[in-house]
Amino acid sequence: MKRVFLLSLLGLLVATGALHWTRPENRSPVPVLHWMTQNDPVKRETIALFRQWLVDQGLPPAEVQIDHSNQDVTKKLVQGVSGVGGDLIDLYFSELEMMQATGMLADVTDEAVRAGYGPGTTYAAVRSDFMVAGRQYGYPRNVDVTMCWVNRDTFARYGQPEPPARWDWDEFEARGKRFVAAANPPGTRRRVYYLNRVWPYVLRRGLGLSTYNETMTRCTLDDPRNVEVLRRLYRWTVEERLMPTTADQAAMAADGTAFDSSFGLFAAGRFAMVYEGLWALIRLRPLGDFQLGAVEPFTGGFPNTELGSGAVAVYRGAKHPELARQFLRFLASEPFSLLVARSGDSLPPLPAYAEHPAFLQPPGFAGDWGAKAAFARAGREIGIATSKSPYALPRVVFLIDNQTIEAVLAGRLTPAAAAREAAQRINAELALTLRQDPALRRQYDAACERQRQIDARRAAGRPVPAAWISDPFHLAYYRAQGWLEPEAAP
Repeated sequence: MKRVFLLSLLGLLVATGALHWTRPENRSPVPVLHWMTQNDPVKRETIALFRQWLVDQGLPPAEVQIDHSNQDVTKKLVQGVSGVGGDLIDLYFSELEMMQATGMLADVTDEAVRAGYGPGTTYAAVRSDFMVAGRQYGYPRNVDVTMCWVNRDTFARYGQPEPPARWDWDEFEARGKRFVAAANPPGTRRRVYYLNRVWPYVLRRGLGLSTYNETMTRCTLDDPRNVEVLRRLYRWTVEERLMPTTADQAAMAADGTAFDSSFGLFAAGRFAMVYEGLWALIRLRPLGDFQLGAVEPFTGGFPNTELGSGAVAVYRGAKHPELARQFLRFLASEPFSLLVARSGDSLPPLPAYAEHPAFLQPPGFAGDWGAKAAFARAGREIGIATSKSPYALPRVVFLIDNQTIEAVLAGRLTPAAAAREAAQRINAELALTLRQDPALRRQYDAACERQRQIDARRAAGRPVPAAWISDPFHLAYYRAQGWLEPEAAP
């Protein structure tokens, strides 16, 4: 029995040693960074370019290994708080605040400015995607802007005019009704839609409404303007069938995954337009050689669209923290922005390269040249970051908002009831955060006082200092309306 035990123990020791010495960092003669990200051609090319960049900078060589299996937000959080996170961590929509709150992200604020990857090097509108309370925790690897992609061949097939570069929601409805009538004549079973979806944030902003007030201390979705947005969404989706319901789109997907199927349905002409970011080019280019266009999202008056970024952060417990920070510096370099420009993976982090020929007219992809120019223009002129209150987790707010919208489309709630429920639930989340984190109370009380001052000035028709407004939409809207005090030149 002892012999069996000893042999088993010896086997375990050998296996443990083999596992240890076959880890990438132990096989490699150079340091290895582990990057929690998607394993796709752009990421692999990024790694190859980083190796060359290190050589060009006269820095020691290094390797980067992609950790694709652990890129889910839950896995990233669990590993991060357990002390075994990857050196580099991708941050997507609403993930920054959760991870920063756990203390798992390294603060790179001071070094970033010295090393040339501070917030001033990229789009000001996306700072909230890698900064919290004025401190920097990462850097964008791309900057995405959302537009209505146009399949020009589909419009030509049904003899319908393409939409204009800028349009309102009444024009969307009128054009959409004519399109679906032409594409779905009586007696046919094939269903062709005008658009796959639209985000409600853009529609609300078109009416001058955000998820929050100016200081993001209260959710304002119980506003009548949101009720009108929900009425429109119901009419366009359920009554006029300009867009599919979630069930409709899932039924069209051969594998049942509606999101992944959108691009194939768009290429096949089942959607005349898809409402997605510029990154969609990575999915669209392999689907065939067809002519693409892009137009602004339709609104109720104020032109706008969502601008956001996919950022990379350094894990606080990184094994090679200095090398990981060099990777962020690399993301702010010309070679990397040119790679993003060529690949179609959103706008380059350095804004100047959205005007570069490599972005506007990439060789071999003439079919999307016009669309690329439209995205670059939208990023400069109408892109606004997502409103994320420091008093509620953005992921929870997004879930509540989406649930109430789906309840309207399913007929479970009226638009008015859904608007009230969304505001009540999100305001309850703000209250819960303040109870759980009393340190935020002083900040919140000061913000509420600023809100009272803003309301008083607006009621008196007086301009408001820009520094009083923390909601990115309200700041852009006030500036466009001429409601701000004169601002000093940058």
